[in-house]
Amino acid sequence: MSFDLFLSWTAAIYWVVAMTLLAMSIVGTVLQPRIAARRATRRDQPPVSIVLPVKLLEEGFERTQESALAQDYPCFDVTVSATEPESPAVASMRELFARHSERPSRVLLSTARFAASPKVDNLYAPFMQANHDVILMKDANVLLEPDALAEHLRQLTDDVGLVCAIPYCDRLDNFASHVEAAIINGPHARMLFLASCLGQGHGVGKIMLFRRSDFLRAGGFDAISHTVGEDNALAKAMRRIGKRPVFSHRPVRQELGSRAFEDVYQRQLRWSVIRRNDELLSFLLEPICQAFPAVIAGAFAAPLIGWTPFSGFAVTFLVWFALETLLSMAKGWQLSLTAPAVFVVREAMMLAVWVNAWMTDRVVWAKDKVHARVAAQPAPPAQKEG
Repeated sequence: MSFDLFLSWTAAIYWVVAMTLLAMSIVGTVLQPRIAARRATRRDQPPVSIVLPVKLLEEGFERTQESALAQDYPCFDVTVSATEPESPAVASMRELFARHSERPSRVLLSTARFAASPKVDNLYAPFMQANHDVILMKDANVLLEPDALAEHLRQLTDDVGLVCAIPYCDRLDNFASHVEAAIINGPHARMLFLASCLGQGHGVGKIMLFRRSDFLRAGGFDAISHTVGEDNALAKAMRRIGKRPVFSHRPVRQELGSRAFEDVYQRQLRWSVIRRNDELLSFLLEPICQAFPAVIAGAFAAPLIGWTPFSGFAVTFLVWFALETLLSMAKGWQLSLTAPAVFVVREAMMLAVWVNAWMTDRVVWAKDKVHARVAAQPAPPAQKEG
C-alpha cells in the first residue's frame, strides 16, 4: 500500500469516527432531558443553604444573583462569600438582601488562603458554616429559573453525591460572546449531554448541589484544594466514597453579555489546562469532537470515493455546520447571522487553546494569574473563618 493510500484510509477512518460521534452527541443532546428526568426520583424537600461566591460586579450580576433569592422552595437560606468586606459586588448583594428581607441571608468574609484556586478559598467559610446539610453553590453569571432548586434536588438521591447542571449560553451581545457560546453550546455541551445519557456524571461548577456530610466524608477541602478544577475534583472525591456525580435533567442558563476575545481565550485555556491535568484521556481525545480536524480528514479521504480534496473539505464543513445550527435551533439557543464566521473563529480558537494547554500551567482566574495545580496546604479549622 502506498503512503498516499494509507493516509487516505487513515483519514477516512478518523472522519467516520468523528462524524459518528457528532451524530451521537446531537441525539444525546436532544434526548438527555427526558432520560435524566427518569432518574430524578427524590420527592422530599429538605432545607438548603445556597452559597454565592462573589468577586467581580459584571454585567447582569444583579439579575442572575436575585434569581437565587427568588426560588419557589419551602426552606432555604442564602450566604454570600467574598474575600473583601466591601466591594461593588458585596454592596449589590446587600441591596438584594434588603429587597428580599423575608429570606434568611448573610455575607461572610472568607479569609482562607490555602488552596490552588481562589474560588476554593472563597468557598471555605460558607461551606463549613452552612446552616443546612444540603448545599447549592451557584456561580455569579448563572440564572436560575424559579423552580430550579426544587428540580435539581430531585436528582440528589441516596446514591448520588453531587448534582451538576450542563450550562448553555444566552444573552449574547457581541461577536466574542457568540464565539464563546459556540464553544460551550457546541462541543462542550454535546459531549456532556451524551455522557449523561450514558449514565456518566462529571463535575461542572456552574452549580453544584451536594450534602456537606458527604463532602466531609470524601475528604472535604483537602480533596479539592490542589487544583483550580475544584468541580471535577469534587466529583472524583464523591466517587471514592461510592457516591455518583450526575447531571441534572435541567440545564442552567449562563448569561454572557459582551465579552472580550482575550477573556474568552483565557477562560477556555484555563478549562483546557484543568482537563489536561485532571482528565488526560479526555483531553487527548478533544480534537475528535472539533470540526476542523474532521474537515481536514474529509479532504484527505475524498479521493477514495472519487471526490476532489476540496469537495471532501467543503462537504464536511457544511454538514458539520448545518447539524450544529439545526441543533441550536431545536434547543432554542441564540444564533446570529454571523454564525458561519463564528463557526470558523471557534474552530481556530479551540485548536489554539488545545495546543497552548500543552505548554502552560499558568491560567487566569478573575483577572489574576494562578498556577493550575500546586501542592496545597491543609485546610484550616472552620473556626478561623468569620
